[in-house]
Amino acid sequence: MKRVIFVCMSNSRRSIMAEAIFDKLTGPKAQSAGIDPKPADQNTFLVLKEIGIDCKGKSKKVTEAMLEQADKIITFRCAEHIPEKYHPKVQNWDFGAKRQVGEEQKERTLEYMRELRDSIYEKVKELIGQIG
Repeated sequence: MKRVIFVCMSNSRRSIMAEAIFDKLTGPKAQSAGIDPKPADQNTFLVLKEIGIDCKGKSKKVTEAMLEQADKIITFRCAEHIPEKYHPKVQNWDFGAKRQVGEEQKERTLEYMRELRDSIYEKVKELIGQIG
């Protein structure tokens, strides 16, 4: 299985969910990080727990080393922040609202987070099928 990094602006919801779901389905092969990390959204952990994933991830900043080591880079509407030399490894997923660098994060309801989780779950399963 290939090494995957999930990158979003804040590393507080979408990328944490994707990492946790990917690892549940394949074993620990993924990591997540953010361009402009913000504190993790506690609703992220609640909706993951509902599907049997006990996750306590912390937001972290994406590094050059993470990008270098990844076989596949999945971005959530922030591919333009990834250095061009890594673009051949990038696949951009369009989930949720796009936050700009420095912009405050908006609170999301549990209902919204459940829908987001379920959409990401399906997309991660599709990705696993593609990269085997």
